[in-house]
Amino acid sequence: MKKETVINRVSDALKNNCGAIFVGSGISYESTEVDWFKLLEPLTNELEIKIDNENDDLPQIAQYIVNEYSGNRGPLLNQISKAFNKKYNINDYHKALATTKVSTIWTTNYDTLLETAFLEFLSDVKVNDDMISRNVNNSEIEIIKMHGCISRSHHDEITITEEDYEDFLVNKPAISQRLCNDLLKKSFLFIGYSYRDPNIKNIMVTARRLSKKSTQEHYIIIKRATDKEPIKRKEKAKRQKLWCTDLKRFGISTLLIDDYDELKDILVSISQSSRGKTVYITGSHKNGNEVARELGMKLAEEKDIILISGQSAGIGADAVSAFTEQCIVKQLDVSDRMRIFPNPYAANPKFSNDLSLLPELKKYRAKLFNSTQIVVVFSGRDGTEAEVEVAINRNCKIIPAIVIPEDRDNDVIKQIINNGSIMEMIKEVDKEYHDKLLDTVVSTEDIFRCLMRLVK
Repeated sequence: MKKETVINRVSDALKNNCGAIFVGSGISYESTEVDWFKLLEPLTNELEIKIDNENDDLPQIAQYIVNEYSGNRGPLLNQISKAFNKKYNINDYHKALATTKVSTIWTTNYDTLLETAFLEFLSDVKVNDDMISRNVNNSEIEIIKMHGCISRSHHDEITITEEDYEDFLVNKPAISQRLCNDLLKKSFLFIGYSYRDPNIKNIMVTARRLSKKSTQEHYIIIKRATDKEPIKRKEKAKRQKLWCTDLKRFGISTLLIDDYDELKDILVSISQSSRGKTVYITGSHKNGNEVARELGMKLAEEKDIILISGQSAGIGADAVSAFTEQCIVKQLDVSDRMRIFPNPYAANPKFSNDLSLLPELKKYRAKLFNSTQIVVVFSGRDGTEAEVEVAINRNCKIIPAIVIPEDRDNDVIKQIINNGSIMEMIKEVDKEYHDKLLDTVVSTEDIFRCLMRLVK
């Protein structure tokens, strides 16, 4: 399957609230550097066996360990707890996930890195059957840890051994049923799993039993099997191809990548595209701008564009007002064309530039920018600068608007112009706009053209 196809289909599913992401241990490895085979080595030494990641099944090895201790799970889980009950930093995979328009994430991971990644949002973390039936009111992200959590679950709630997998339907009926329902209704993207990962097989076998083969189309991204020796490389490639073909029984299509950096780029693309063709216009909260009004009117005529309203005064209000008026004139349903995000600081324009309030303003803006693909920035002050900072952290595409020569001296605009990544992105899609930003001023038509080339 082509990379662009996976990006487009997953993004469309997430954009329409009918997608979910399933996260495996590979996503955490860059942060924890926990190698499961090395982690279990002290315990498998007592079994007098040497395990390897190509031939051994981890749930089976975990079962052997528990059997060796006469059914006592303590030594095994204590070993895992020591490895994961530490403070780890989130990595680029987590950051990309946290900037994606996703409402449900499933994971087989025991660590708490996903919770850390979504700290700016109201999270509903479910680690057992009891929690499945209880929801956090107004939660913005639901994280379902189907195999339990090393810091929140009782030892008997951790799914780790072969017996745990065999009895999963009996021991966790609510989670099993919820998984079935989600697989029936949503398209899943599986990431962080490797070729022959037993978790994929166990997850899909469980779902297949419950759903009677009627799941949605799902996708998995895995690294291409390779080896230094040509004969082994050829054998691994054949086996991986057979394995990928077998996944189609469960409705899973495979995208093979050559390295994990490629996965990061794919997740960033999904992060941006999942928001739809959404645009937010910001700038001075005191002064209006005729170009912002004209841009709002032009965007209203593009039926696929959704304008984000942050209930701001000044330039943002001008754009929203013009957009709304044009929708009314063209007899377009404004409710389908605009998304409104509450902003308690809009009650008084002074709040936006009150330095003591800016940290709270940034928190309120996190969800807005997680739902925005393009941010057009006119000159502004502290409030605008704070919004741009959040927008950059949320992987939004930034378009600076220099509409009069004086804008070039604005601190917010200067910071954007000096940002190499932003300017390089603009140069790639619209060199004329890029050059005008450096030498002269831009018009409404210039901003609109650049925006339409960037939006996906």
